[in-house]
Formats: sequence, structure tokens, C-alpha cells
Amino acid sequence: MAGASDMSDAERSAKAAARHRAIVEGLSRAARKAGSATDGAERLTDSVLMRLARFRWGALLVVLIGVAFAAVSETTFQGMQREREEIDASRLSLAALNNLVYDNAQGVATEARYTEEPSPDHLAQHLATVQRLAEAGTHVLGWAARRGIDEERVAVVKRLTAAESEELKRLRALPQDASPVEVMDAFLPPVVDQNELREALEPLVRTERAYLEEQMTLLGEEIERQRAAAIVVIAIGVLMLILLLRAYAMRSQAEAQIADRLRAARDELDALVRVRTEELSELASHLQTEAERQKSALARELHDELGSILTASRMEASMLLRRARKQDSPDVESLSRVCDILEQGVQIKRRVIEGLVPTVLTHLGLLPALESLAEETRASAPFTVDLELPDALELDRDRAIAIYRVAQEALTNIRKHAQATEVRIALTVDGPTVRLEIRDNGVGIAATARGKTGSHGLLGMKYRADALGGRFAIGPAPERGTLLEFALPLA
Repeated sequence: MAGASDMSDAERSAKAAARHRAIVEGLSRAARKAGSATDGAERLTDSVLMRLARFRWGALLVVLIGVAFAAVSETTFQGMQREREEIDASRLSLAALNNLVYDNAQGVATEARYTEEPSPDHLAQHLATVQRLAEAGTHVLGWAARRGIDEERVAVVKRLTAAESEELKRLRALPQDASPVEVMDAFLPPVVDQNELREALEPLVRTERAYLEEQMTLLGEEIERQRAAAIVVIAIGVLMLILLLRAYAMRSQAEAQIADRLRAARDELDALVRVRTEELSELASHLQTEAERQKSALARELHDELGSILTASRMEASMLLRRARKQDSPDVESLSRVCDILEQGVQIKRRVIEGLVPTVLTHLGLLPALESLAEETRASAPFTVDLELPDALELDRDRAIAIYRVAQEALTNIRKHAQATEVRIALTVDGPTVRLEIRDNGVGIAATARGKTGSHGLLGMKYRADALGGRFAIGPAPERGTLLEFALPLA
């Protein structure tokens, strides 16, 4: 029984744990679905806002909403203004209806007062009362015509207005010095008594009061409708403005992010270009240095190996030629040609070695090598060469070769392109720097000549300067022609 009880408890615990895991997994799935739904809603909102931002007429739409709101407001104001005017007119008409009874009684009273005691003041009071009565009657008749009220309902008012207008006309026609008898003769007998007038006006007053209350109610309802419509339009306009500003903010943020990414990519590309440029410059400098080393090695091989072979062959051929001449051999002529050919080979070997590494530069140094280069150029070039050198200069082999090659390449370019008649070469020592300047009076060099395709000579000069920590510049001379500057540190 204990085992059964323990098994039952274990099963219940396992089932409870399983239910707990199921509940947790269900909640996790629900949370993931909610998160996915939220992310989807945010993406949908962002997509809608970005479309709104890209909508070219978004701002115009907001402006049109504002214009529509202004138009609706103006139309509403005009309508309410007309209703207000109608209410004011109704109030004036109601006041005129109420004043008819009072003014009629006043007219009778002022007439009796003047009859009892004729005086100008009593006459003036009566005239004012009659005029007010005539104006009130005229107003009521106009109101009745405007409202389309049957003439029978205002017949009493019409008779009263006509009588009072006639009496007012007769009184005004009297002279200033009219006697009381003449004034009283101008009075007309009453055509309507108070009770008859009151009974005739009461239904009209009730009708106008009902109309006034109806208009007031309609005006209140219209104000509430327009207020609700204005709130809705303002809410829509504000919502559109907020959405548009949000959309523009998202667009600006996206453009800023794109600009940042482009800027980062550009910086990375610039850094890569700088690294690649440095690598290429270093490679070019290494290739030039290696080329000079290979030239030196080749010149040594030619001088040592080929030179010894040619020299030995020439000596053997000369010895055979002398022996053949002593023996009067028929091979003298052939041996003589062989000696000439070997001599030509020796001269070619010397020229090749001089082209690879100038012997003067190797054995005597830079200054004699430049003097030799200037002499060779004067002998073959269509321009004069003016050479200025320091008295003494000690340079290592790499710097001496670099300066010599730059001078050699510059003279070659001047010969090909400059059309110059004078060239000045100046080598100076300025503190820790040795400076080479080559100036000509030719046609000059274009600003884009250095960077154009195929200008390997100028690039080679630049790479030589970069390899040795120096500086290279070429451009127009101050007066005419081209000025080349090549500077290297002495150490």
C-alpha cells in the first residue's frame, strides 16, 4: 500500500510538472506570437509612414485639409451669421408687434393731453408718438409680407398704419404758427381701439415667438454640429500633420543612416586606397631598387664573364692574325674580319654596361657622372646644357643612382617634348638635403601631364623620391618652360 501511495504521488508530481511545462510553453508561444504581431504592426506602420514620406503631395494634402477646414469654417460662419440676422430681425419684429399696442395707447394719451392743454411740447410728444407708431406699423407690414402672412390677419395693422401716416403727414404740413384749433382739426379720429388691436396682434406675437424659439433651437443645434465637425476636421488635420512629421523624421533618419553608412564605406575605401597606394609605392620603389641591383649584377656579369671571353678571344685572334701575316697565309683577311667583329663586340659590351650602370658613376662618383652626362647631351641634343655642381659631395650608392637616373630621364624628356634651347642643371646641398633642379625654356608641361596614362618616367622619379624619403615636384617654371625639383635627405 505504501508503494502504491508513493507511486501515485510520483505520478501526480510528474503530471503536474508536465502540465506546468505545457503552460510555460503555451505562454512562450503566445509571447512569441504577440512579439511577432507587434513587430509586424511596427513594420507595417513604418512601411506606411515611409510611403507617406515618399508621397510627393503629402504636405499639399495637409495644406488642402487646412484649406478645407477654413472653407468649412467660413461657410459655417456665414450660415450662422444669416441665422443670427434672421433671429435679430425676428426679435425686432416681435418688438414692433409689442410696441404697436403701447404706441397706440400713447398716441391717444398725447392727443388728449394736447387737446386739454395745447402747447408746443405736447404737440412734439404727440408727433414723436405718431411717428413711432407709423414706423412700427410699417415694420410689421414688411415683416408680414416677408413671412407671407395673410393680409386679413394684418388688416387692423394696415388700417392703423395708414391712418397714423396720414395724420403725421397732415400735422407736418401745418405752418409753424398754426393755432391749436388748426392742430386739433388735423387730428384724425381713432380707427382701431386698444382691444381690437390687442386681439389682432396676440396671434401674430405668439406665431413670431414660436418662430424665434425655433430659430434659436436650430441655431444651437447647428452650432453643436459645426463644433463637432470642426473637432473632427482639426483632429484629422493634426493626425495627418503628426503622421507627416513622423514620416519625414523617419525619412530623415533613414537618409542620415544611409549617409553614415556611405561615409563609413567611403572612409573604409579611402583607408584601403591609402594602404594599397602605399603598398604599390613600396612595390614600385622595391622594383626600381631591384632593377638597379639586377642592372648592376648584369653589368658585373657582362664585364667579368663576357668581357674576359671577348678579350681572350680578341687576343687569340690577334695572335693568329700576326702569325698568318708572317706566314703569308690566305686566312689573313678572314682573321682580320674576326678581329674587327670581336672589337665591335667589346664596344657593344661597353655600351651595354654603360647603359646599365655608368662606369663613371660607379668608379668616380656622382659629380663626374653628371658632367659626363652633360657632355654627352651637349654633343647630341639641340639645346645647351648649363651645369652647376658643388665642389665636393659624398653620397651613398642608392642616392647617387637616384639623382643620376632622374637627371638622365629629365634630359631624355626635354629632348623628346620640350622644344627647348637652354637647359640648366643645378645640384646643391641645403643643410641635410641634397637638391636637384632642372629648368628648361621649352613649351612647358600641362597640369595633367603627371597623372595621364603612360607617364611612367615621371612616376618613376616620384617613386625614387618616395623610396628614399625625399620629395619630387614638376611644374611650370616662373618665366617659361618647366621646372623639375628632386630633393633627398643626405642621411
